Amino acid sequence: MMPPQVDDPWAEPEPVTPPRRLLAVLAGVSLLALGSATVALASSPVAPKPDVVAIEAYCTLEQQGAHQLSEDLRRRERTVEGREHAADAQRAELVTVEARLTARLAEIEKTRAELKALLTEADADRAERLAGLVKMVEANRPTSAAGMFTALDEALAVEVLDRMNRTKAGRLLTALPPAKAARLAERMTAPITLASP
Repeated sequence: MMPPQVDDPWAEPEPVTPPRRLLAVLAGVSLLALGSATVALASSPVAPKPDVVAIEAYCTLEQQGAHQLSEDLRRRERTVEGREHAADAQRAELVTVEARLTARLAEIEKTRAELKALLTEADADRAERLAGLVKMVEANRPTSAAGMFTALDEALAVEVLDRMNRTKAGRLLTALPPAKAARLAERMTAPITLASP
């Protein structure tokens, strides 16, 4: 007699084979399901974008609101980014304009300094020529200088008289015609008016 067989927990079980008929039925059902799914996909119209369909079909109202909010935030972010780019472009343009204005201002200041130097030089030259004219008039006799003074511009005549020795200037005024001498004396004593800038 054979000893009773003890179940070995580590032994492999014998394979169970399903009946053939069951396998054939399962295969047929699988093919039928696959065929109907293929026909349904082929006959359906073009589906809209999957994310829109998914949102409309499966999302709750809260999820749709959250999606709309995120879309609004993205749109606003793009708007803000556009404004930032525009502001950056304006800043760059302002920096360029400022640099041009600074360069132009430097040119103007340089020209102003050159003009001031030229005016100072011209004033010094005029003062030197005026001093020479004063010496020449003082060196002449009052009667001979009076002929020149009658033809001289009154503003220049007043400047020469102001720079002359007072005694010599007085003698010259007495040698001039009385109307001319009176006008020159009046201008010499008139208050000084400064020209407005």
